[in-house]
Amino acid sequence: MIDERGRDVARALALWYTVAATAILAVSGLLGVLMRDSQAGLGRLRPDFFYAIMTAHGLGAFLGWAGFAVMGLAWWVLASVGFPVRGAGLLLARLTWWLMVTGVLGIVVSTLLLDFGASWVFLYPLPLHGAGAWGEWATAVFSASALLAGLAIVTWCLGILHTVLGPALHAVSRNWANRYGVAIGLGYLWPRRFATNPVPVAYPVIPLAVIALDMIVATLPLAVLLVIQLVQAFAPSVSVDPLLAKNVLWWFGHPVVYLLLFPAAALYYLLVPRYAGRPLVAGNVIALAWGIAAIANVVVWAHHVYLDYPEGSVQGAINTAMQPTTFALVLPSALSLYSLGFTIYRSSFRWTPASTALFLGLVGWLLAGLSGIVNATIALDVAVHNTLWIVGHFHHMALLNIGLLVFGATYALLPELTGKALYSERLAWTHVWLTFSSGMVVFGLWLVQGLNGAPRRFAVLPHEYDTLTRVSIPFVFVLALAQAPFFWNVLQTLRGKGGVATFDERGIPEPARRPAGAWTVTALEGAIVLVSLGLAFAVGVAGFFLGRDSRAPAGHTVTVTVTSGGTGAAAGDTAAGARVFASAGCGACHTLAAAGSKGTVGPRLDGRALAVSLVEDRVRNGKGAMPSFEGRLSERQIRDVAAFVAQGSGQ
Repeated sequence: MIDERGRDVARALALWYTVAATAILAVSGLLGVLMRDSQAGLGRLRPDFFYAIMTAHGLGAFLGWAGFAVMGLAWWVLASVGFPVRGAGLLLARLTWWLMVTGVLGIVVSTLLLDFGASWVFLYPLPLHGAGAWGEWATAVFSASALLAGLAIVTWCLGILHTVLGPALHAVSRNWANRYGVAIGLGYLWPRRFATNPVPVAYPVIPLAVIALDMIVATLPLAVLLVIQLVQAFAPSVSVDPLLAKNVLWWFGHPVVYLLLFPAAALYYLLVPRYAGRPLVAGNVIALAWGIAAIANVVVWAHHVYLDYPEGSVQGAINTAMQPTTFALVLPSALSLYSLGFTIYRSSFRWTPASTALFLGLVGWLLAGLSGIVNATIALDVAVHNTLWIVGHFHHMALLNIGLLVFGATYALLPELTGKALYSERLAWTHVWLTFSSGMVVFGLWLVQGLNGAPRRFAVLPHEYDTLTRVSIPFVFVLALAQAPFFWNVLQTLRGKGGVATFDERGIPEPARRPAGAWTVTALEGAIVLVSLGLAFAVGVAGFFLGRDSRAPAGHTVTVTVTSGGTGAAAGDTAAGARVFASAGCGACHTLAAAGSKGTVGPRLDGRALAVSLVEDRVRNGKGAMPSFEGRLSERQIRDVAAFVAQGSGQ
């Protein structure tokens, strides 16, 4: 059992995390609207700044909001099933908050103020080749901030392990390996070997125990890479093999998705039985899936590098081997959806805004998983990997699965955490349905554009994709404005405007009691005030960004020393072109022996005998994943680098 003091500790932690995460959602969500608006041509952002916003939005929305929110709510989940946060675990939980908030603030500074734009996955060595868009200090600040966020993950995991392996586990054995087996549910499969007394481990504990150990294993190598990147920003002689670095990144990059999904599963295991009024169906079966997940979760990274897949190479063999392990991770999701779905089926399920958000989150989980099967299949992924299909899949998972879970859990648990009734259920209904319906349209259009070949990570999409991009804009604004009722509802609830919380016999919050008709006035007043302030803020921020974007791009042209004499206006200087190739960061993406570069992001240039005119066109206009360098390089520099690449590619 857990005493009231233990509940108060967990309550405070969950509130601190949730409030901070909600504030991060507001900022990162606005940045996402600006990006899509820019792609539609309705207030075009400078490409360099677009990529800086893309970097901030990705890390802010994914880790700073969704990840941070479920990490915080996990403390309350554990308290709800009798696991108090105590001693060192409490210190680690508090340290996690400070590390994450400081890391997020540093990322904001490095991107929005210092223009770091190497994307939120910061593929090495791209952060070290800003091509004049950002400098070494931006790279250093970003790397240090990402390192702090990574350390926050490690401290959270250690705090979770300290909590779940403590006395509340009721494991018979004192052996730590055996206790961990109990925590991940192996006692349901081998009750004698992993014995507990008097009760087995609660189902919500299992996914938290799995992800806590997995993320320590996944995060520490990335921390080393970030330290190397930080040092290399000022000491270029320090380096690491780019393909190795890419594998290290995705060794972390895929498990971090489950840093969101597994705590989300814990919340589903806690809340769905409560609203269904019965225990989790087939709970013993899911223990098998989590045992598989504990291993498979850290050996699936290679499906992010299928395009680096030269046949007959070690990397190609790794990629091929990890296709089946990726499919193995379908088991925890499929069995969890089966269990949760049949817990709801033919039950006396209570339909509230919170439970509806949870149910729609399960729908989002299923749909995102189906599109994820495409990404996991090598033959299909090579066609869609660098397209907006991936963007649609990822947003579907992040917002319509994890996001709706966070919204539902907030509506369900905020009255428990504060003792205050939810301010307005009707505002909550509006928020949930508008988010789901508009999100389905926006993210569905991304999937369609991706199947048609629309490239991702492009500030300006090719014109043939403009129509669907512009069609999506009204739905993007609806999706953004749909969050206003959520922010207002949370704010008013925290202020106690809904009165004192009451709960039914299942522990489900009851609607706030007000005189008939009172909700209409207060809700309308709140909505008008919040939307007005939101629009004024949006216009002000958009005006700032557009004004900043319209300034002369001084300092963003890559400068190199050009040799005098010898070539005319129509010919390029190969010696000068070699210097442009190096200073513009071309080697970060391309392998070219003449330049001594070994980049793996873009195509290999050696042995292709490229025509000068073709190279000039690609450098000037870009294609596929390659951005345009027009405006970054002068015409002379473009001619020089084209001459150098054409000559080197024929060797």
